Amino acid sequence: MTEARAFLEGCRGRPVLVVPHPDVDGLASGVLMLRALQSLGSRPTARLPGKGEDLHTPSFLERLGTFPAEALVVLNTGSRGGGPLLKGVPTLVVERGDRFASDGYPPEARVLTTRGHEPVANTSLLTYVLTSPFIVPGPLEWLAVLGTVAALGVDAPMPYLKDALRRAKRTATLEAVSLLNAACRSHRVATPLAMQVLLRAGSASDILESRVLGVDALRDCRLEVQREVARCAKTPPRFAGNRVLLMFSSEAQVHPLVAVRWSQRMPDHVVIVANTGYQPDRVDFTLRSRAPMDLGGLMRSGEPASQEEVCEDGSSRHVTGGSLPPADFLRLLEGMGFRGLSGLDVERRGVAPG
Repeated sequence: MTEARAFLEGCRGRPVLVVPHPDVDGLASGVLMLRALQSLGSRPTARLPGKGEDLHTPSFLERLGTFPAEALVVLNTGSRGGGPLLKGVPTLVVERGDRFASDGYPPEARVLTTRGHEPVANTSLLTYVLTSPFIVPGPLEWLAVLGTVAALGVDAPMPYLKDALRRAKRTATLEAVSLLNAACRSHRVATPLAMQVLLRAGSASDILESRVLGVDALRDCRLEVQREVARCAKTPPRFAGNRVLLMFSSEAQVHPLVAVRWSQRMPDHVVIVANTGYQPDRVDFTLRSRAPMDLGGLMRSGEPASQEEVCEDGSSRHVTGGSLPPADFLRLLEGMGFRGLSGLDVERRGVAPG
């Protein structure tokens, strides 16, 4: 923590690139970091991954490289070994440490993580503690509450949470989490708008009561996601032993939510939900099981970009997912026992909305 604060102190007067994960915990931590860097006299700019991208996607890293940054702050994005994210740019990584499987960190990066410490604090809470000396913390506490509820749920074992949630207003917090989640899942990928809403808002109640610009667009995103979940959840299932497969096309990121519904309906099965319409020439999928199981062991063929999916209730147990080219995904399914599938089954067709 001391070294991370010294890193931020060293950013005074310098252009800094802030890259948060586009989920609620990441966006909340991003706003906290922007506020802290602004108070230090830095010149921070936030950049968010686009549809189907993450921090390590070459196209996203290429765009980041065009920004004249003298420091990089990465929030809640997971970690990966290998070369530096931006060559020659000092980097601070802040992450909760249990969300993604990590095989290392960028060389010479400063890392602030809760890995190995219980209870595992989420990224926006960690960022709130980190930046508290540089901001007036009280008015920004609601952002840490928002990210904590989104990542860990309202019953997260954080000593402060019950009182802080009361101050932030529980109903307003849950509504804000719901709207911001929908922005990430909508086909329009409205995460930049979601971050702007958080920057404009002074409380969760501002979002609940639509007192800031952009909230109505987030409500449209939620309506779209709700309709897509209802449509795609009606997909006829295929079975292979204790595994059930649903495949559909949607430009919205609803496959994790459909997996939640079907795992509740079929608690004794491994649920595989595949979306052939989210990205061109890719199949995005989620595996979910209510019983303890090595889901990652089912994903050892092809080039799965596997990562844990965090659900709307804040839980993340027995869940994994990824994105593969159609041919590789068909090989993965065959290895799981689903025989007789062809390229026609994973075509991008009947995409909705739009």
